[in-house]
Amino acid sequence: MSYFSPFACPEMGILPESAINEHSVVKSPHDGRVIGNVGNASNHDLDSAVQAAHKAFKTWSALTGYEREKTIRKATAHTRTKAEVIGRLMALEQGKPLAQSVSEIGASCDTIDYYAAESVRIEGYTNPTEDKAYRSHVTYSPVGVCGLITPWNYPVSLLSWKLGPALATGCTVVVKPTPVTPLSPLAFCASLVAGGIPQGVVNCITGSGVMLGEALVSHPLVAKIAMTGSTAVGRKILTTAAPFLKKVSLELGGHCPAIVCADADLDLAAKMIAYKGFRNCGQSCSSVNRVYAHDNIHDALVEKLRAIAEKMTMGDGLTDPKVDLGPMTTAEGLATAQAHVTDALALGATLCCGGRKPEGEAFARGNYYLPTILTGCTPKMRVMREETFAAIVPFASFKTLEEAISLANDTEYGLVAYVFTKDYATTVKLSEALEAGTVCVNHGAVNTNYAPYAGWKASGYGVELGRRAMFEYLKTKHIKTWHQ
Repeated sequence: MSYFSPFACPEMGILPESAINEHSVVKSPHDGRVIGNVGNASNHDLDSAVQAAHKAFKTWSALTGYEREKTIRKATAHTRTKAEVIGRLMALEQGKPLAQSVSEIGASCDTIDYYAAESVRIEGYTNPTEDKAYRSHVTYSPVGVCGLITPWNYPVSLLSWKLGPALATGCTVVVKPTPVTPLSPLAFCASLVAGGIPQGVVNCITGSGVMLGEALVSHPLVAKIAMTGSTAVGRKILTTAAPFLKKVSLELGGHCPAIVCADADLDLAAKMIAYKGFRNCGQSCSSVNRVYAHDNIHDALVEKLRAIAEKMTMGDGLTDPKVDLGPMTTAEGLATAQAHVTDALALGATLCCGGRKPEGEAFARGNYYLPTILTGCTPKMRVMREETFAAIVPFASFKTLEEAISLANDTEYGLVAYVFTKDYATTVKLSEALEAGTVCVNHGAVNTNYAPYAGWKASGYGVELGRRAMFEYLKTKHIKTWHQ
């Protein structure tokens, strides 16, 4: 049967707290109160989850793609009916406004459905051979049990990026969500099982990332690891997995530049930079982390962005589901944001807006931080080199495209880059020169199910999203026969 770490949330009534022995508390980023508990899995529990997945793999992988597609779609249809409940859990533990949280549940089901449709399109092929007596066929098979390690900023969406192709290809999984936001991914997985995913196919464990993560990566029955998290953790996973020669895919950190050219539509650029720089309090690997604006339009763009930032609403997204920004998820993230701003100001940056917690009793106990704009930023500042993971947008100016390209590429990361221009030749030049796995021109719609999301340099290893992500969960076989 499926193994789920037990959890309790008093407001949701998922399980009685008495069902939990060894547990960790989950706290609200809005006011610090305890909102739930999750069980701390032991290595024995982890092995039980892996064994359950290993046993279920024999029957799940033996189904036809059509059978898996039908089962998965039935499960997501059920889960869609639970979107409000699961979304409320996410808003409670992550801080994201309720409207955005509920939307994430629906979008996650869309992703899994996209891959369900790909279940029937895992196509092999036949090769021409050097002799008519030979026949050459290439086929693909699921790799086996997959360990899925997920973060707290988009706790269900980034799970679906891994769960979708894993289930579609015939793999079974052990999910290890972060202890920071475990409630919504656990509820999401439980809903899929309640909707018809067979017992043992989806298994969840919670607890220490250091202990359980390493044990999951090194477990002999786990054939593949997929993780979204920091570059530092990604490197540790690769080191741990290397002796076992496991398949690994990693979506890691970013420090994404936006280049705004002199001919850009400034209203559009400001709107998109606000969307990608401030949404979810900037807690996204694809956030706009630094803006390079042409000298001629720099000041005008800053003013347009400031006008947007100062009108953004902030508060508890459960009380008002449609506020623009809730609290940051962790106190550590809040401290990092303030440290980066303090460092930038000490090194000569100018604060245009934000740069502090909002005033008032409603914000006093939460991890709130106003959307912030800095100008006059240089590469020496931490905010221009390190992933701040907060609603902070630093500006620098440029005179030539070559200068902008050099500044944008001067980083160890290469996840996403943004370009704003009306000129096609400039679009081609910048999009081809920028060292990033994704380049968005005049928009901020980074992630799409139909296209690959790949990190260059220290931003990733392997591919998520797009049809090619299916092959991260497949192994290749060449069958060559000879008949006279």
